[in-house]
Amino acid sequence: MLSEILARLLAELPATRFPGGVEIAEDIDALAARAGQVESGTAIIMPWRERAGPELLATGGHRQRVAVQFLVGTVVRDYDQLMGGDRALAFDTRKIDCERALAGWTPPSCTDACVLVGGESSPIDTGVSIYVQTWETARFLTGD
Repeated sequence: MLSEILARLLAELPATRFPGGVEIAEDIDALAARAGQVESGTAIIMPWRERAGPELLATGGHRQRVAVQFLVGTVVRDYDQLMGGDRALAFDTRKIDCERALAGWTPPSCTDACVLVGGESSPIDTGVSIYVQTWETARFLTGD
């Protein structure tokens, strides 16, 4: 699924606002470390959590819905000469780009469209901030 999200974001995000492209991180520590090293305007995606629902079939086979969450973070560095409200506006523009690319889109390996769960910004290092959104989709575990 992450490769599908990567391909979607690479195709949909404007290169003018995302000159650093899109990268994948394997966990939250790698995401934070990577955010401190990449170019301003880089998006970083990461798997987050999966929650399985009850098995749906009473007899024969296996069919279980699994809600899948992933993160998309956008990095803004101090060398953009942005401070305070200007930095927030830079996040806002890039956030909207990510929302346009993902909201309502269904990854080919999933059954549900992507929906936004939430988002927040955080400083990563001196002069580096990241705005991270949590997205959710779903798939079915069938045992096949």
